[in-house]
Amino acid sequence: MNQHQAPMYRTHISQGFNMARPRRPTIELPPHVHCVKVKGRPYYYLAVGRGTKNALARIRLPDDPRELDFWTAYRQLMNEPDPVTNPRSFAHLIEAFTASPEFSDLAQSTKRDYERYLKVILQTWAGLDVAGLLPAHVLALRDKNRKTPGAANALVRTLSALMSWSIPRGYRADNPCAYVRKLKTGVGWSPWPWELIEAVRLHGPPWMWHATALALYTGQRQGDVLEMTWAQVNSGLLKVRQEKTGKELVIPAHQRLLAELAEIPRTSVRILTSTRGTPWTRDGFRASWQKALTGPLAPIRENGLVFHGLRKASVVTLLEAGCSDAEVAAITGQSRQMVEHYGRQVNQKKLAATAILKWERAENGGL
Repeated sequence: MNQHQAPMYRTHISQGFNMARPRRPTIELPPHVHCVKVKGRPYYYLAVGRGTKNALARIRLPDDPRELDFWTAYRQLMNEPDPVTNPRSFAHLIEAFTASPEFSDLAQSTKRDYERYLKVILQTWAGLDVAGLLPAHVLALRDKNRKTPGAANALVRTLSALMSWSIPRGYRADNPCAYVRKLKTGVGWSPWPWELIEAVRLHGPPWMWHATALALYTGQRQGDVLEMTWAQVNSGLLKVRQEKTGKELVIPAHQRLLAELAEIPRTSVRILTSTRGTPWTRDGFRASWQKALTGPLAPIRENGLVFHGLRKASVVTLLEAGCSDAEVAAITGQSRQMVEHYGRQVNQKKLAATAILKWERAENGGL
């Protein structure tokens, strides 16, 4: 790191790439910034010379010191240079990466995921030189987020993609993420049991059941379900172009789904709409979904079930109905390998049930 850059980064993060001291769990504020709480809500002010005869008038800063606009405002008021001006910094690299044709070619859902974690990387190491990143720094970043191992792994994957992109462009010669293992995340999202699917139908608000039914009977991801339009439904068929994979599918609509579609008010070109009759935003849908998980629907949250589990429930139900791996893949758009993985779980369950029945019959004299 260049010596003239160091003070700027100590105001942005407490340690940069210095691993000598452990990070404190609380937010580190830069010099001359203090927090005032009003009715429990924090407000941040820049107050140079506070408490002295040379004190300057305090200036209100943006509300969240974890957000980039807070640090941008602080640097401007303190007349500090923008880290983007360092052509070897993470800020410069991220700006170049997100403007690249490689990034533009990604699926929209992948871009959104990358942008979410690139924001974390930017907030953590904005002005630091990319060449200074070591495996130990990656490990520290992963472990800082270990309470949510899936997100921690996704953060490292995003950083790894950024490092790989940087190598042929001269930012560094290797990928330090290659030395950091993923955290264990268990077996993944669980498929929904039918009793909780029925709980949504019986006790959930109509919009929630419409979304549940559309996901369950088509086996599609949340983003694709929210994007479905009435024009995609024709003569009992649903035409789907998956955002993540780009696959184009034609799915025969289940009779129960056709019955549900007939009940949904057509207030928009989109099939699924909010209570105002307007298309869902993704954040709005997720917020409303979480808010609805109370009372009879609380077990959904308590059992750690997420919307994506409806896609898994669709796969498991198709397999248990006797569909082949190829037939299931034709509906969900998943790889045969992924469907085979679920198939092994379903077959194990069937084989175990058959084995117990044979055991019981043998004990009863073969009756």
